[in-house]
Amino acid sequence: MDTEKSNLAPNIVPSLPVTLRAKIDTLLEVLGNPESEFCSFEELEEKTRLDEGLSDEEKFKAVLRIACKYTINTKNQFWVAKLYGGGTEASFLAEMIIAYFNQNCHTYSSSPLFTYAEEEILKKVIGYVGFDAEEAGGLFLPGGSYATLNAMICARYSKYPNCKRSGLNHPIQVITSINSHYSIEKSANMMGIGVDNVIKIDFDKTTSTELDEILTKNKVFLINSTAGTTSEGTMESIEKFSEVLRKHEVWHHIDACVGGLALFSEKYRYMTKLFKEADSITVDAHKCLNINQQCTMLLMKKGRLLGENSSVVAPYLFHEDDKYDISHRSLQCGRRADGFKLWFCDKIDDLDAQATLIYDRTTQFKKIVASDERFQQVLEDSPTHICFKINNAFKVNLHKITETLRRENIFVEYHNDYFRLVVVNACIIEKDFKEILNRLFEVYENQSA
Repeated sequence: MDTEKSNLAPNIVPSLPVTLRAKIDTLLEVLGNPESEFCSFEELEEKTRLDEGLSDEEKFKAVLRIACKYTINTKNQFWVAKLYGGGTEASFLAEMIIAYFNQNCHTYSSSPLFTYAEEEILKKVIGYVGFDAEEAGGLFLPGGSYATLNAMICARYSKYPNCKRSGLNHPIQVITSINSHYSIEKSANMMGIGVDNVIKIDFDKTTSTELDEILTKNKVFLINSTAGTTSEGTMESIEKFSEVLRKHEVWHHIDACVGGLALFSEKYRYMTKLFKEADSITVDAHKCLNINQQCTMLLMKKGRLLGENSSVVAPYLFHEDDKYDISHRSLQCGRRADGFKLWFCDKIDDLDAQATLIYDRTTQFKKIVASDERFQQVLEDSPTHICFKINNAFKVNLHKITETLRRENIFVEYHNDYFRLVVVNACIIEKDFKEILNRLFEVYENQSA
């Protein structure tokens, strides 16, 4: 009896459906004629309501226009509010490839190219850090906070390997700086450590003797420093604590979600010279490097700990050919191919030039603020953040000013008593930056009148 043969020839896959092509063309048409409006959560209920009796095609176009009009366009030359921008063309195209194939990057048999790409780009960035290539390892994870959580779990496992099976029956502590990201506390909560066991210190004011006393009185398994704080962009150093940390065998994690940008710039890589001394590092390529969200790496000096801590027996998923299955070292099973995104961009773009531009342009724009008598620059040493106050001003309502500017599609951020601007998008030129400053000051004057 003849077996039925497939009509598809080997290596032939279905082409892009005609209907999807048409919808993509419509989307590109809407994106090419952008409307943008910032409105409140309450206003969106009315603005997203569809008319009755629309055909399927009319409904599709209406929803597209709503989505594009009421979503902030981070490609805007007046978008300087956050640590990320509109993304590069290459990373946008990589996102399209990832979305179209919709693969899970957990096993090599499911995602061969995506798996290879992740491993190759991790090796390259690990080389920038200076870790031992044979011992080091890494993983792409959904965001800096989750990468920090994974690092903390590995650090706990390294100190208390039996905790994977039996847990812990005594308190343990984490040390971090007063300027650190909230992900340390959130991770402590998720791990069952408790936020009260996160010890915050001022790295500048604390002496090695004082830290030694803290470590002697507690069971500290990890200290976190930040290379590029969220609010200030400052690069923390705990080099003066090195001897004390080695004495107590404390894991050093560097949150370099912002400052890790310097790894990609030959000119500015000197800022990461101490990274190789850390046990783990998190880097967000979707922040200042401007790769599309999300693109986070966790880099480990001892890569084997990822697998030892995470791996479990799962015969329904892992088979004889599982040598390159990334899920062996991941707490997740479902994994997006974010590593492919950075690999793709590294093949097409000059990431060194992109990273260097961010630093050079920040320095250039800081000089504009410093020379403008209307403003007082603060945190001058920050390599990525432009921070300033309005000169000789009292009781400035920063929130009200930024809220007014948002309605004009000008997006700036503030922290405490100063404005904070981050220039990630390549489209932002000196003329645009000066326009932001002028309009910000005009709004302040109008509200102070």
